[in-house]
Amino acid sequence: MSMSSRNAGSVTERERRLAARTEQWLVGKVEDYLDKQRFSANPQWPYEFNVKQPSKSELIRDSDTCIAQARAIRSWAQSYGCRYGEKSRSLGAYCGTTPLVTRVCVPGEHEALEIAGRQCAHRYCATQQRFSCLRGEFDVSEDVLAAVVYKLKDMDDLDFELVCQAAHYFARHDASGMRPRAVAIPGFSAKWLGGKGSVRRKAICLLLGRESLDFEERPGEIRLRYLDSAHCGYPDLYVTQPWRTADCARFRYAVIVENKDTYQEMPQIDDCICVFGCGRAANRMVSLLPWLADTPHVVYWGDMDADGLEILSGIRESGIDCDSILMNMDVYRRYRRFGTEYTEQGRRIEPRKVGAVPGLRAEERELYEALCTGEGVEYLRIEQERIPIVDAVAELCAAGFPIVV
Repeated sequence: MSMSSRNAGSVTERERRLAARTEQWLVGKVEDYLDKQRFSANPQWPYEFNVKQPSKSELIRDSDTCIAQARAIRSWAQSYGCRYGEKSRSLGAYCGTTPLVTRVCVPGEHEALEIAGRQCAHRYCATQQRFSCLRGEFDVSEDVLAAVVYKLKDMDDLDFELVCQAAHYFARHDASGMRPRAVAIPGFSAKWLGGKGSVRRKAICLLLGRESLDFEERPGEIRLRYLDSAHCGYPDLYVTQPWRTADCARFRYAVIVENKDTYQEMPQIDDCICVFGCGRAANRMVSLLPWLADTPHVVYWGDMDADGLEILSGIRESGIDCDSILMNMDVYRRYRRFGTEYTEQGRRIEPRKVGAVPGLRAEERELYEALCTGEGVEYLRIEQERIPIVDAVAELCAAGFPIVV
């Protein structure tokens, strides 16, 4: 029962509103603490926090509000079994003093869960239940428990249970040297383990005290296609090992793109290949296509977002001296109506710390910093596919690429 309903007959409407705001603040403090403590293997109790005090002038000017707020805090604390501290404050000459609440102490988890809303209490209890589950099944330190629970915070209960089952499986079976999808864990999808850096794999390794599961990883690949008319109709090429004898190594032009639709839409360009970078897979180009570093005219075009510009910097740092198209502030302003604030998973794109990108040129760095911080831009991403391919072709033509008309 809220403080306002308990004392509805003895307080004014103004005091009821003040009590409601005060209770909302108090509950918020407790919920914030629960959310922080839920990933701790040993949550710390009691929880004590300070109550902001009015200045001397504020207390004299509006003593009724200060006294009413202190009364509301006392009533709230008493109703939930919380302790509180007080300090007498002067109300001015000839007006005496009044006790104001300076701090509140929530004695334990039980009281905090009584105070918190249903959703917050459920989050806390569900997370702590995972700690209990792991303690019962694995002989690991409390720090490891906390790391695993935190890594799996975005997973549902089924995935959490599967991580535990997989850890037990790998504790009994040696899968070293196998491809991840070939590991036949009963009842599991072949894709469930994910890639080398997947959260699931990392959590399993933590529970087993291992650095890795010693799989034979699938080799990285680069995809490319001929754009010249002499090879019209040739199939795409997939390169998984360094390709040093390629006939296209003699080509004078290369276009590196980040997304598949753009890769497939590229028109015929004489003496040219198109490389599908596929996000950060572009970083392996110099090892798989070593001759690309000697190609006279290389252009990179990717998403206008922080990732796309970091990829561009990485390609240059790897030794490929490329230009970029459609990746500066003027272009951003021209196409900003196509921007988005969400990832493909529906999550909001958040600002990030500006990284070290020594490979970027001045106009690219200007766009990169804006897309990291959000300053001066409405959206943090304009996807490559949203820009008409004819505009990209015009940029390539202006850069001297021999477009086949």
